[in-house]
Amino acid sequence: MKKPRFLACALSLASLMCVHSSTFANTEAFKPEVMSVEKAISPGPNVLVNEASWDGASKIHVYGQADMAYKGLMSLGLTSQFIISKDGSKAYALSDYMKRYTYGPIESVLQVFDIKTLSPIQEIIVPNKIAKAIGMTGLIEASADEKYLYLQNATPATSVTVVDLSAGKVLTEVPTPGCYGIYPSLSGYAFSTLCGTGQARTYTLTGDQYSTATSDKFFDVDSDALYIHAQRTSAGKLVFTSFNGNLYLVDDSSGTFKLTEKIEVSKGVEGNWAPGGYAISAYNGANDMLFMIMHPDAYEGSHKDGSKEIWAYSLKEHKLISRSAAEHLVAIAVTQDKEPKIFGSNEDEETADEYTLSSAKDFAFTKAASDSKAGWTTSLLVTP
Repeated sequence: MKKPRFLACALSLASLMCVHSSTFANTEAFKPEVMSVEKAISPGPNVLVNEASWDGASKIHVYGQADMAYKGLMSLGLTSQFIISKDGSKAYALSDYMKRYTYGPIESVLQVFDIKTLSPIQEIIVPNKIAKAIGMTGLIEASADEKYLYLQNATPATSVTVVDLSAGKVLTEVPTPGCYGIYPSLSGYAFSTLCGTGQARTYTLTGDQYSTATSDKFFDVDSDALYIHAQRTSAGKLVFTSFNGNLYLVDDSSGTFKLTEKIEVSKGVEGNWAPGGYAISAYNGANDMLFMIMHPDAYEGSHKDGSKEIWAYSLKEHKLISRSAAEHLVAIAVTQDKEPKIFGSNEDEETADEYTLSSAKDFAFTKAASDSKAGWTTSLLVTP
């Protein structure tokens, strides 16, 4: 009784082996997939979006301006801050690297990235005094010729670390008691900073030494406090925005701040509108136009609230040109074209948004694209 069953099994096994042998004989040798990495991102102007993190690596995400195509990212430490070189080829980024999160050494590192390859090309260890903050403007800035970088410190005592990029080392530390934010001069080696007295103090460097000059009081910190975010116009003036939405135009060409004009942008507009967020304005030189992210029903403490609209204000005509619906933006950047695009950090949806002109005649904008890869962000910049 057992022999026929054994014979049947043996024949079945032999048949199966023959089938498998035939299959293997007719199959090409396995070729593993070879992974490759592009040497450079696709050409064209970019949008860099800073995802500054408190709980892991920060990232600077890179998008193409033309179509919001995602090109890649640059990885950093905690609480990253960054700026872009004037020619758009490099990113200067500042962040902290912690050996252990709850205790132990912290290393503050200034990194220079080649944007084309998204690769670090230089790094300089700087004193662990840099401001620990979400992505903001005015905390890392460059001298006019990009020889020096100025880094905002807060321990909480305020000072500015000056880094000599060509030498690859820290040049000096400049105490700036009671003042915060960095505004480089248009020439030479000087920077100014806003102070709690309603004044600005200017520091002029000669090697590792410096001299100071203090402006007259030009704003009231209690009734009309200023954001540290500022924009430089094509005429060379700095434009500061107050929590109430007023513009302060400042001339720093004489070696200290001089207020040249104050503009009440929202005067006569119903709804108690005011700016909110971090990078709350963006300047377009081709049209001498300042774009502002605004929200209604403003109150004491709403200065970080996301937007309801983008306002286009002509500095040339001293006129509010347009108001475009734009939800939840807390930071914006604008291209320098005659018909510009606006890119923004959307706080609520955690996206990077693109706005394009629906009417070039009246500067009305509509949302054209949105991408969630960047996550929650509060600062972004565009390359030329």
